[in-house]
Amino acid sequence: MALVVLMSALNGFETSIFSAYKKTDPDLLITPQKGVVVELPMNEGGGSSVVNRLSKIKGVAVVSKVLVGKAVLKYGDQQTVCQVWGVDDAFKKRITLDSLSSAGVPRFVDDRVAANPNLISDMAVLSEGLVYKLGVGKIEQPITLMVINKGAGIHDLDAFGMEEFIPSAIVSLPEDQNTQTVMIGLKQAQRIFGASERGVTQLELRLDESIRDNVGEVALIKAQVASVMNGAGEGVWGVKNQQEQHPLMYKMFNTEKWISFAILSFVLLLISFNLVGALTLLVIDKRKDFVLFRNLGMERSAISWVVFWEGVWVSVWGTLVGLVLGLGLVVLQLNTHWVSTQGTFSIPYPVELRMSDLFLILLLNSVLGVLSAIFPAYRAGRMSSDRLVGTN
Repeated sequence: MALVVLMSALNGFETSIFSAYKKTDPDLLITPQKGVVVELPMNEGGGSSVVNRLSKIKGVAVVSKVLVGKAVLKYGDQQTVCQVWGVDDAFKKRITLDSLSSAGVPRFVDDRVAANPNLISDMAVLSEGLVYKLGVGKIEQPITLMVINKGAGIHDLDAFGMEEFIPSAIVSLPEDQNTQTVMIGLKQAQRIFGASERGVTQLELRLDESIRDNVGEVALIKAQVASVMNGAGEGVWGVKNQQEQHPLMYKMFNTEKWISFAILSFVLLLISFNLVGALTLLVIDKRKDFVLFRNLGMERSAISWVVFWEGVWVSVWGTLVGLVLGLGLVVLQLNTHWVSTQGTFSIPYPVELRMSDLFLILLLNSVLGVLSAIFPAYRAGRMSSDRLVGTN
């Protein structure tokens, strides 16, 4: 029961933390193994041949081109280092920016420029934490992105390239991205970072909704994507799923989960000696019955099997009762939220049941039950053979 509750609670915290990343991270992230900015080859129609091949893979819904770089963001007298995402039109379908927006409408080009050429046409989407850090008063007041001009000297007047943008929206992102992210159009990013119109730092893929949570299907598509990228002569590329994009965090959660499982397993191992003792006392108490069974013709091995299966059934039934109680507590928490966290913001403890954990717990307890029954069964067999008729 304790294992079911513990594993479900750890699963719940993992899902709660990574649910934010699921909304923003691509299902598959493609990055070059060498270099930062690479140029994608174009086909005769002017489009990217790589993007076209990736789009034809069954299960791939959206392929987005992204150029990521560092810049200094200035608003009034405040300035800070930020991470700039230059994104194409497909990016809105990949990440569904509208659902993350807390103010404004995400846009990268001001449509009103056609009627009023004096307006700043380039627009940017800011993360919430960055807005709070700079103290941005309201949307539609210009911000300035300053990027180092690599071709200029340190003391040159044009050492920094400056571009003005109008914020169009504020979006909520995961914590590590929420305090430093600025999204602009891909063409604007290529311009301010001095890249060509084919220059990108990564490709981001969104898969069909029916297979996004299917680990096996995602792995198959990942292999196909890697084959397309590395087999077409465009250099060496790495393909990462959502877990591989945050290896340290996933490793931390898995380590905590399995260490906790190991500790409780060790406790179960110690408790299983109670079963060994109880069966041994039973064997001693029933030794006269075992002698009677032997005199009636029962084989020594059959007596050992009787004790062995009694130990196994005690363990199995105890395991099943524990699983039912654990499942009951978890289902009760899911439906009533009767246990909450302590702190300024009290929220229900997140829990999540996984069948793989239940099978693992059942297997562990069954193995311990079998091991606990071996010695008493062996003892019963020896005792019955030593005390035949005519012996004291």
